Amino acid sequence: MTHDFYAKSLARWQRAATSLAVVGTFLLLLLIPFSGGLSAFYQSYLFGYIFWVGLSLGCLALLMIQHLAGGPWGAMVRRFLEAGSANVVVMAVLFLPLLFGITSLYPWSDPAYLEAHPIVAAKTLYLNVPAFVTRSVIYFTTWIILALLFQRWSRRQDEGQDLAQHMRNAGALGIILYVATMTFAAFDWGMSLTPEWFSGMYGVIFMIGQALSAVALMILLLVAFRHVEPLATVFTPVRLQDFGNFLMAFTMFWAYVQASQLIILWSNNVVETNTWYVTRLATGWVWVSAFLLLFHFAVPFLILFSRWVKQKARALVWVAAWMLFMRLVDIYWIIVPTFNREGFALRLLDLVVVLALGGIWLSFFFARLKARSILPANDPRLQPELAGAAAHD
Repeated sequence: MTHDFYAKSLARWQRAATSLAVVGTFLLLLLIPFSGGLSAFYQSYLFGYIFWVGLSLGCLALLMIQHLAGGPWGAMVRRFLEAGSANVVVMAVLFLPLLFGITSLYPWSDPAYLEAHPIVAAKTLYLNVPAFVTRSVIYFTTWIILALLFQRWSRRQDEGQDLAQHMRNAGALGIILYVATMTFAAFDWGMSLTPEWFSGMYGVIFMIGQALSAVALMILLLVAFRHVEPLATVFTPVRLQDFGNFLMAFTMFWAYVQASQLIILWSNNVVETNTWYVTRLATGWVWVSAFLLLFHFAVPFLILFSRWVKQKARALVWVAAWMLFMRLVDIYWIIVPTFNREGFALRLLDLVVVLALGGIWLSFFFARLKARSILPANDPRLQPELAGAAAHD
C-alpha cells in the first residue's frame, strides 16, 4: 500500500475524531447543569484529562528512550511518537479549565480546611494556588520545549542533516527532566487531592502507566498500517514481538510498583497513609481493585507470556486495546474515590469528558501524522534494514 492510502486513512480518521470532539463538547455543555454543576464537571474533567495528557507524555518519554537506546524498533514508531508528544501543546491549553477548578478540586485551597487540618496547614509553603500554577507552567514549558525540539531536529534530519547524536544526547537529558517534572506533576494534580496522604511511589505509578498507554497505542498503529510502504518492508513478526515484550514488561512493572506502594503504606500502620487504601478496598471500590488485579495484570501477563500472541498482529492488537481501556479504569480508581462518591459511581459526564478530550487529542494527532511520511527519512537505524530488503528484492 502507498503513502496516499496512509494519508487518506488518516484524513478519514481525523474527520471522525473532529466529529467526536464537536459532539462530545456539545454533550458536555448540555450535561453540566444536570450532572452536579461545575464541581462534578471539574472532577470528571480531571479524570479524563489525566488519561489524555498521560498519553502525550508517554509518547514523549518513549520518543526520548528510543533515541537514547537506538535500534530499528524505535525508528519504526518515531513518527507516531513525535505526533503524540507534540500534543502536549494542545494539552497545555486544555489544562486551563482545571485552573478555574482548583478551589473546587483541592481541599488545601480552602482556609477552613487548613484550619481544621494542621498537618496540611504545615505544607502551605508548597500547597498554595500561586505555587501550583507556577509549577504547572514549568512542567508544560519543559515538555513543550522537549517535544518541539525533537520535532525540529526530525525535520532537519529528513532534509539530510546528521543529527542522530544530538537527539541521543537530548534524550538522556530529557528523560531526567521528564522524571523530575512528572513526579511533581503527579504530586500536584493527583496526590494533593488527599493532602494529608503521601507516597514516594505515586509519581512512578503515573509514569509507568503513561509508558504502558503509549506502547499500546504504538501497537494499534503499527498493526493498522503494517501493509503501508516503506513500513511494510521493515515490519516483521519479530519487530511486533518487541512491542509485545515492552507491553508485558510495563504491565509487570505497573503491578510491581502498585504492590510495593500498598505493602509499604499498609505496613506503616499510620492513619494518614492507610486511609487512601481503606477507601479503595471498601464496599463499592473493592471490586474495581480486584478487577484491576485480574485484568490489568494477571490475565494480560499470562496472555503476553505467549510468543505466539506477541507475533500475531490480530491477537496482540486486542491485548493492546484492552490495556488502553484498563488504563482508564486505573486512573478512575486512583482519582475518583477522592471525591467521596457513593461506591463505584460512574457518571455519564465522566464518559463524555473522556470522549470529548479524546476527539480533540486524536484530531490533532492524525493531522500531524498526515503531514509527514510514515517512516523518518535518513534515520541511520533504518538504513541497513531498508538496504537489505532492497538487495534481497
